[in-house]
Amino acid sequence: MSGLDHVDNYPEIPVSLAPTSTVLKTGAWRSVRPVLKTRTAPCNAYCPAGISIPEYFDFLTQDRLEDAHSVFMERNPFPRITGRVCPRFCEHGCNLAVATDEEPLSIRSIERWLGDHTAEVPHPNPAEETGKQVAVVGAGPAGMAAAYYLRRSGHKVTVFDRRELAGGILRYGIPEYRLPTEIVDNEVRKLENMGVEFRTRLALGADLKLEDLEAAYAAVFVATGATGQRSTGIAGESLLEPGLAFLEAANRNQVSLPGERCAVIGGGNTAMDVARMLQRMGAKVTVLYRRTLTEMPAIDEEYERAVEDGVEFHWLTLPRRVTKLGAKLLVTVEQMRLGTPDESGRRRPESTGIMREMRFDGVFSATGEKADTTPFPDRLRDAQGWLDLDVDGATKDPLVYAGGDLATGPATVIEAIVAGRNAARAIDAELGFSDRWPAVSPIDTVSPAEVNVTYVPHHDRADDPPAVTADPFAEETTTLTAADVLEEIDRCLSCGYCNSCGTCFVFCPDGAILWNNGPRIDHEFCKGCGICVAECPGHVMVLVNEREVSHA
Repeated sequence: MSGLDHVDNYPEIPVSLAPTSTVLKTGAWRSVRPVLKTRTAPCNAYCPAGISIPEYFDFLTQDRLEDAHSVFMERNPFPRITGRVCPRFCEHGCNLAVATDEEPLSIRSIERWLGDHTAEVPHPNPAEETGKQVAVVGAGPAGMAAAYYLRRSGHKVTVFDRRELAGGILRYGIPEYRLPTEIVDNEVRKLENMGVEFRTRLALGADLKLEDLEAAYAAVFVATGATGQRSTGIAGESLLEPGLAFLEAANRNQVSLPGERCAVIGGGNTAMDVARMLQRMGAKVTVLYRRTLTEMPAIDEEYERAVEDGVEFHWLTLPRRVTKLGAKLLVTVEQMRLGTPDESGRRRPESTGIMREMRFDGVFSATGEKADTTPFPDRLRDAQGWLDLDVDGATKDPLVYAGGDLATGPATVIEAIVAGRNAARAIDAELGFSDRWPAVSPIDTVSPAEVNVTYVPHHDRADDPPAVTADPFAEETTTLTAADVLEEIDRCLSCGYCNSCGTCFVFCPDGAILWNNGPRIDHEFCKGCGICVAECPGHVMVLVNEREVSHA
């Protein structure tokens, strides 16, 4: 907003008819003064990537799409992807929801709109070529993010992957109805157009040796994910179908139902994807979970959609044995009860000794995944056998970095993207190109007690509407309209970021707020009354002691 026409929408308010600014300068008696201060919105702080959400929202309201896109890409190069599969970390911190009974802003839906409407915007040209070559092993979200930022810095980047197509978990682990393959294809193509080279059907440890990559490249980032199935410890485990392998086969259209009734063992996000995929293929699905809904680690949204799909849940149910019974599988389960919390903070399932039997045509295990670290030498591991990494993914070898699910175990797509970005930044610093990254700003989060929700319009939250389709594998939601996006942004308090709403200008009793594409405080006439600070919706205006200013 460059002008102030929008302030005509404010209700009539009592203001001074003879502002003292015309006759009375402040002098030396003012003890505090208001200043504009850019701070951190809690949505930014909750976002693993630290995206400047109010800033790109403001650009969208000004129809500055490319500027909004640029702000977003600084922290996350894949808004089309995370706008569909991110678990909405940012929305959990929304001050609007904390300070009122309003629902949080639908930030992910706006992110999706941004991604869809910039899908054909090419990635920026790389910086001046550095002459350095960097290898990335693993073409999932962490590897793709690292490739983007490393290429943006001017390095020649080669991405290796064991499968025939790039995308990793994005292509082979997330069902089509949640993340269409066309979107993954588009993101890979944009990286290729940027100059990133993809080399597929090459597996680390078999076709590629880590020591050979170290010899050929200036640095190596490994993000091969966590694709190994954890053991369930159930007698007859060989009769179970691994959940991740099923999802990959389903995404390749290379799987058929084992029968009408299926069970899924587990309570995480993979279990929800397996259950929903089976249900959409025509099975009647039961999830067996040893704890209750309260302790289940799956994202709430995915659980709710599984219920909508018709998936049944049996809580406090622990499979103990699976045996063959003709064409069926006989599952012996034990009824559990909850005890004291374990190291995860969740109440521990305890045995009751009460057993019963259940019959299914197929049983799928989804109790967690593990990473394969065998391609790494012992010198890069800790005492427990895990990779010994610092916060940015650096190993004890200055040439080798690792991140994503390989380093953390199964996590979210956005967390993998952040790991790739952090590793790229660390590699740049190691190679002497840290100047190609912006400075890191300190976090100063606006609290719910500081915001002013008085002027927030009240209307229903705009979320991705369900798609109208008879195809169970078509994308299940659609993108908001531009009008819905702008209406939703209108609810934003713009915490810590001045979006030129004009509230301070309207309420200043002395006309000491000047305007030039945004507010400027005329401290020669400002009396330090603090009204502008109290009225600012996002608390961008703060009061500082005059002594602090004079001693600065």
